[in-house]
Amino acid sequence: MSKPRLRSLSNRMLKIVSVLALCYLSIVLIVMIPIGLQNADQRHNELERKLVLSLSNSAAIAVYVNNSEIANEVITALLLHKEIDAVLITGKDGVSFSSNRTLLDEETLWQTANQYPLYSPSNRELIGTLYIHNNEQALQSSALEQALNQVLFVVIQFLVTVVALIIVFERIIGRPLTLLSRTLYSITPGKVETIAIDQANRENELGVVVHSVNSFIESSRQAIERERELRAQIEHWEQYYRNLAEQDILTGLKNRLGCEKYVQRAIKSSQYIALILVDLDGFKQVNDTYGHAAGDMILVQIARRFSKLLSKNNLPGVVGRIGGDEFVIYLVLEQQDDLMLADVATQVIQFANEPSLYNQQEISVGCSVGIAIAPSCQFEIEQLVHEADQAMYSVKQSQKNSFHFYQPDTLQ
Repeated sequence: MSKPRLRSLSNRMLKIVSVLALCYLSIVLIVMIPIGLQNADQRHNELERKLVLSLSNSAAIAVYVNNSEIANEVITALLLHKEIDAVLITGKDGVSFSSNRTLLDEETLWQTANQYPLYSPSNRELIGTLYIHNNEQALQSSALEQALNQVLFVVIQFLVTVVALIIVFERIIGRPLTLLSRTLYSITPGKVETIAIDQANRENELGVVVHSVNSFIESSRQAIERERELRAQIEHWEQYYRNLAEQDILTGLKNRLGCEKYVQRAIKSSQYIALILVDLDGFKQVNDTYGHAAGDMILVQIARRFSKLLSKNNLPGVVGRIGGDEFVIYLVLEQQDDLMLADVATQVIQFANEPSLYNQQEISVGCSVGIAIAPSCQFEIEQLVHEADQAMYSVKQSQKNSFHFYQPDTLQ
């Protein structure tokens, strides 16, 4: 018998692998390149949205306060990405900041740019727009490069895995990678968690990867903490300046603006708004005799007494200082109660007349009180203040150290 012709399994495997590799490469080129281009575009869009999400508050603040330094920081942060070649920040009031690395006409440039609305940090109203123009050539080049890299990686991985590493992959690489992926999947951003590595892989590539990932996790945690701290500081200062605009610095009470805002909110859920207007009697003599420091001390102590009056009587309302020696007490009522208002006014006079000690000397002042009340449905704050002022003026003209209700028939 003639010896049968041997067919080398190695050659056959080589041919099969070669054919499969060519088929695989063809399929990859046909399928993965378009998908890779699409995924690269989606990744860029997602990155752009994340950048806008993280920087839109700063851009809005730049427009809100017309601050070019903050705007330039936002624009610079966006232009660090080569896929972005032009940025424009505009406000509804005409404020504009931009940077353009293209040679395109400005009007055409911004017509094709992505637009993102900017909202006021104080009331969330639309105050401007953020325009981001993408470098299409850079996007296409980056997407194609990523797609080709993916194809090349897949082909090389296929060949190497089939020909050489299929036997040892599971033991040497597969199991550690599986453990690493599970650990990575279970890690939550911002938490103090690191990936453990066994002794055998501590000095090899897996150890380097784990070390790099652990470093990245720590850097991400620190970045998240810094962002939280910065956000907390921004919120703190926003609240601080918002309160400062509505607060009387000397007494800590609401000022005129703060009282008006409180009342505008209160009329939506009440039937009546009552105003007790208090003007101190003899306050000028205190300043002339003892100095302005004594006058300031009197104002602070009376402010505390009036605030305690509301809390003591469990009355819904606000105490404010609207002038040098003028105080207001706005009360939110469900029904008109003149007896209750008279009782409050009497306590106001008592608190104002209590002596205060300054440099071992007792100082006393009096007060004249005017009271006005209006239904919430017909409420006009200027009118209510005018009526309470008329009532208070009638007390000034007669006996002082007393109170009077506004009477439209008698006060002209």
